[in-house]
Amino acid sequence: MKRFLGLTALALVLIALCLQAARWQFHRYEIRHARNEIIKENISKSINEPDLSRVTTDPSSIAWKRIEIRGHFEPTKEILVRNRYHYENFGYGVVTLFVSDSGKRYWVDRGWVKAGKDATTPPVTQTVTTEENRIVARVRVENIEKQVGGTLFATSQNSGSSVLERWNGSASVATEPVYFDLISSDREGFTPTAPTELPEISDGPHLAYTFQWILFAILIAFGWFLVVREDRQVQSAKA
Repeated sequence: MKRFLGLTALALVLIALCLQAARWQFHRYEIRHARNEIIKENISKSINEPDLSRVTTDPSSIAWKRIEIRGHFEPTKEILVRNRYHYENFGYGVVTLFVSDSGKRYWVDRGWVKAGKDATTPPVTQTVTTEENRIVARVRVENIEKQVGGTLFATSQNSGSSVLERWNGSASVATEPVYFDLISSDREGFTPTAPTELPEISDGPHLAYTFQWILFAILIAFGWFLVVREDRQVQSAKA
């Protein structure tokens, strides 16, 4: 009897863990699928600067849309983002402060640059000046990004500091709660040679992993049934 109870308890624990893993993978699938739908729906649409205020009420309505905005860069407020790759080449992302004609400040991701020959050699970046220019960019919304990234348990909120908080703290500035991926500028020299690409629009393996964990739970239950049946047959033979 004790063996039966112990085996049953173990099977139930393993099944519960498998179902929890399946639930986690399905939640990750839902997050990624939702992000893909937002990207597919918004990348062909445009937005004006006043509409960016919707970030506080409906961020998915503005994320990934194209925006044309006039203003100037602040080259002294520039950040190099480590661990960026472009066609398997290691480098940095270049993020520069942009001040629109309305006086609002935004971080602009100006794309990828190749790393220097060693850790002490800074990368060569495209030079921008404070000259007036009109940029075309994609709107990036911070809270959407955190939902996409998730955490170990794929929650919608991340306890770590946000990208914008880190950038603002590094440069001692305050910016709007959105940032841009630069696509082009009417000043040819400001257009990035390796712009930040859209993320891959794929739901990934999470749905397949969901079914895999469910299958594991079924196999455990089936294994428990076979062991119990064999045990009972042995007991009947002894009787």
